[in-house]
Amino acid sequence: MFGYITVEVDRDSVCMGDDCQSHKKSIKIKRNTKISEFLAILQEYVPAMKNVIWAIRSSDSIQGYIITDSNTQSKIEVYGSDALVVKRLSKKEIICKYYYPAKFSWIDGTTGNHIEQYAECDTFLQKVKKDNEPTSMR
Repeated sequence: MFGYITVEVDRDSVCMGDDCQSHKKSIKIKRNTKISEFLAILQEYVPAMKNVIWAIRSSDSIQGYIITDSNTQSKIEVYGSDALVVKRLSKKEIICKYYYPAKFSWIDGTTGNHIEQYAECDTFLQKVKKDNEPTSMR
C-alpha cells in the first residue's frame, strides 16, 4: 500500500583498519517509516561502542542521536518532530558521525592549559548538540 524508499547511509570509521572497506549501505524502508523507527534501524548499523553518541545527519539537518552508555546499551533521541522519513529528508542520504567525550577536552600543546570545548554545557549530549548546531546559532 505505502511502498518503499531506499536511503543511502554512511558512517565514520571508528578505528584503524575500520576504513579498509566502505561503510556505505542502502537501507530499504517503508514510505510510512518515522524518523524514530529509522533511528532504531540505524542502531543496528552503527558499531556498538561504549559512551559514544552518533549524530545522524542529512543534507538538510540533524535528524537525531543514538546515545550509548558504558554497557553499549543505546537509546535514540529524535531531533525535532518525529515525522515520516520521506517528509524530513529532501535527499535520501544519511551520514552517521560519532562523538566520544574526549573530543571536547584536550591539553594545549603550547601553554599546557586544559581546554574544554563548550565548557558552558553540562552534559556530553549537550556538547554534541552544540557541535551540530548551524554555525550561525553558536
